[in-house]
Amino acid sequence: MTATLLTAATAPTTAAAPLYNAARLWAPADPAVELTVVVPFYNPGAALRPTVEKLVACLAEERVSYEVIAVSDGSTDGSERTLAGLPGVRVVVSPVNQGKGGALHLGFAAARGAWIGFVDADGDIDPRHLAEYLRIARAGDHAGVYADKRHTASGSASSPFRKLVSMVYSTLVTLLFVLGMRDTQTGCKVLRRDVLAELLPRLLERRFAFDLEFFVAAKAAGIRGFVGAPVRLEERVAGSTVGSAAILRTIRDTFVIWARLHLTSQYRRAASAPIVLRPAPTAWTTTGQLADAA
Repeated sequence: MTATLLTAATAPTTAAAPLYNAARLWAPADPAVELTVVVPFYNPGAALRPTVEKLVACLAEERVSYEVIAVSDGSTDGSERTLAGLPGVRVVVSPVNQGKGGALHLGFAAARGAWIGFVDADGDIDPRHLAEYLRIARAGDHAGVYADKRHTASGSASSPFRKLVSMVYSTLVTLLFVLGMRDTQTGCKVLRRDVLAELLPRLLERRFAFDLEFFVAAKAAGIRGFVGAPVRLEERVAGSTVGSAAILRTIRDTFVIWARLHLTSQYRRAASAPIVLRPAPTAWTTTGQLADAA
């Protein structure tokens, strides 16, 4: 199977509603797909294809049955067309830029794998880590495995400024949420399908605070079993989308998550509310739009 280009329906805009219907994740995984990897991207240029090529090659080498869902978050540089011909790759194009979280929601909603991972598209994280994290997740039956750049075996070629920002932000997260993990934000994770199905409907963040909100919601719902693993951060191949405006917005969103946690029941599991499952729809309509996405 080679790369397939699909156009997603626009997301709902109601603040209290989930971005996309995640009910299909409660359906059994496709026996032919052990791992789905979602690769969100926004104007990565020439960096996109080498990242996805390396990902496909390492998963094939590890004999992992996989699918890759590359999600264009409203890109305008035509980078999605560079993925033509890659085996096992589906390209989903969002008509608008929502942010990393929005792109991940869109990719997760179409995932068929028993395990669902994601990795940044800008080339600073070796996608081979996903195969390593899958091995760890399988062996321990964990809820998920996440890249931990504070791990003693991790390394980073990031700039001193990025390291400082990361340290300050992780300290803020520790003080506000006491999650018991040193790094929520590094963009490489493997998560169990049913854990995503449980948590995605509660998540509202569309941008870089998605990762933090996921772990905050997991703790509030009583979901444990996440394990940090070493990661090597290289110099970015593509330009960073994390500028000063994005940093300030992420800090603002962090306090919004804190308010939701303490002032609302957004993240808590409703013990008296049964889970109502809808039949898993066909993944894509004949027009190329995500079926039942909104």
